[in-house]
Amino acid sequence: MWKFASHFRSSASDQAPLRRPETGAATDGELVVIGMLIIWTSFVFVVFPKLDLAVARSFAHGSVFWLVDNPFLKAVRDISRRSQPYLLGIMAMIIVVHAFLPRRYRFCPPHKPLFVLLSFAAGPLLVVQILKVAIGRVRPRELIEFGGTADFTPVWQFSAACSHNCSFPSGEAAGAAAALSLLVFIPAAYRWIAALVLTPCLMFVAFNRVMFGAHFLSDVMLGWLLTMFIMAMIWRWMETNARAVDRFVTRMMFR
Repeated sequence: MWKFASHFRSSASDQAPLRRPETGAATDGELVVIGMLIIWTSFVFVVFPKLDLAVARSFAHGSVFWLVDNPFLKAVRDISRRSQPYLLGIMAMIIVVHAFLPRRYRFCPPHKPLFVLLSFAAGPLLVVQILKVAIGRVRPRELIEFGGTADFTPVWQFSAACSHNCSFPSGEAAGAAAALSLLVFIPAAYRWIAALVLTPCLMFVAFNRVMFGAHFLSDVMLGWLLTMFIMAMIWRWMETNARAVDRFVTRMMFR
């Protein structure tokens, strides 16, 4: 996963000449790898559904998830949630500022912040919310075993037990994965190092929801992987059309 995260290659605005065939082949390979991870992760949790329950039980004493009131874990969740609106606002501001700055003062091509915005919009917002409603999986803390009233359902199994704010997939795991889109702002030579530091932190943010009893492990893993797949598809298109996107965004600002 770190290999993919650090492999957002420099776009047309970063280097010349840009070798499109090699970049496209690399991105295609990343899509295949992530797609296979989604399939195999789904396969494991469908064939061994009790794995989700076993992980959930490890963070529960009877019907109580004992880490739910941990101040550090609550702070991690709060920081993650509250930082996203500011992050997205900054990305939008960068695009606006780019359009009105004189050419010699422009510091960031707009396709990069636009990629971050699209990653959050397509993964945590669009795909996750559609699947939450369509699948209808209840959260661990809502199961009879943990003091709730619902029965357990394996991942990808359609259920009518939940109609709002459901468990699969995890929106916060998807948001944590989408935050890896920020790696496009790191110089290519240092992206691997940045990915090594950033990825474990974001994975901890995602797994935090499992410790709270708010999500199953499969919710988190597939929420992460589905978002990464969407991000790879967006970047594949964005990198190929970087110059055109930059020109289009600038013209739209002046209109």
